[in-house]
Amino acid sequence: MADTLTGRAMIDTRMALPTGLTFEAVIEDISRADAPATVIGRTVIENPGQPPIDFAIDYDPADLRPQAIYSLRATIRRGDALMFTTDTITRVLTDGATGPVEVRLRPVARSSGASPAPVGAHGLSLPASFTGILPCADCEGIRHHLDLWPDQVYHMRREWLGRPEGPLRRDEVGRWYADPARGAIVLYGASEMPLFWEVRRPGRLRQMDMAGNPITSDLPYELTSDGTLSPTDLDTLFLSGEVLIGPEGPALRECLTGRVYPVETEGAFADLAAAVEAQRESEATPLLVSLEARITQPHPGLAPQFPRLTVLRFVRAFPGESCTRPEPTAELANTYWRIDSLMGEDLPPVDGRREPHLVLLDAPEARFRATVGCNQLIGRYERAGDRLTFAAGASTMMACPPPLDALERQLSEVLKATRRIRLEGERLDLLGDDGAVLAELRAVYLR
Repeated sequence: MADTLTGRAMIDTRMALPTGLTFEAVIEDISRADAPATVIGRTVIENPGQPPIDFAIDYDPADLRPQAIYSLRATIRRGDALMFTTDTITRVLTDGATGPVEVRLRPVARSSGASPAPVGAHGLSLPASFTGILPCADCEGIRHHLDLWPDQVYHMRREWLGRPEGPLRRDEVGRWYADPARGAIVLYGASEMPLFWEVRRPGRLRQMDMAGNPITSDLPYELTSDGTLSPTDLDTLFLSGEVLIGPEGPALRECLTGRVYPVETEGAFADLAAAVEAQRESEATPLLVSLEARITQPHPGLAPQFPRLTVLRFVRAFPGESCTRPEPTAELANTYWRIDSLMGEDLPPVDGRREPHLVLLDAPEARFRATVGCNQLIGRYERAGDRLTFAAGASTMMACPPPLDALERQLSEVLKATRRIRLEGERLDLLGDDGAVLAELRAVYLR
């Protein structure tokens, strides 16, 4: 005999929903991190009307397992296009409870252009959100939501599922940099150790161990992206930032990322305001603060259209101090050098193709790889002071469409003709015998 779970879906939008939509709610067993979720029950409502949407899902109690974790997931689609989805775990059927349960669906960000997004030298198509459930030694799995931006900022939410001692969630903001030697990106922020992610494809990352080595396992250590950015809300963040007071109200410049967040006048805002009043000598005097906060993402149709910060707990103020971050430094080896020009002609990236770049690796031997967005040219190089020469080796053999075919031949000729370099900060010039500039490059995705 079937039981029924009842619920109500709230939609984060004040705009009227169009007709022709399909609402779906699914009960899933998410207990196993090494296997897809098992569907226990489902309901589909065509043309659900305006929110809130009431629903009921029939399921067979005989399908339930003791100690399993059951979650409710809901989506709204127009045809094949996903428009709204739940982005947090809503546990259901705990201790026999059959509802009612409330879920909140958030809008899914979609690229407005028809052209594929450009691919950075690191191999990722950004901005994008990456999600997945990764294995866990002492729990059922760790659900990840990782938002990456091209300006090297990341937001991450992690949830430890099925812990005997209760749920655990950790949110953080930070910065990422590219590691060409590993073919990876590295996250550094609130975590005690940097987190290494191997770039498998433009929409796929694989977790590496704490030392930055590949994990050899058949278990699902990968996060995937559909190429869109759906930023998640973050809670219980421990942040340091510089207080800014402007005509539109207070804001916080977060020190690690450099992002500026308008501050809501709720929560523990009064404590922050009191510290500003008591410890800031003048509007020109910087004031650094540490606090616990929540970052809430904007929702379409609602104002304002940018993330907001809510102070949960004020910790301390540091009068006269401001955010400081060391300038990145570029080394010739193990750096992505974006190729900005060849023979005096600009070299813009091509949509859907990898950013033109050159990488010089120094271990275990001096080798290079380069591309204009089609084939990869690889070989050896020799350096002595400002002298640099390339010895071409192999190349992939894809047929390149114009203008990439001509640019690739030009890059090959430039590498053969290079005799010297001029390295100044984040700029690198490849020079010929007579000192003429053959190519201009810039270091990108540095720490």
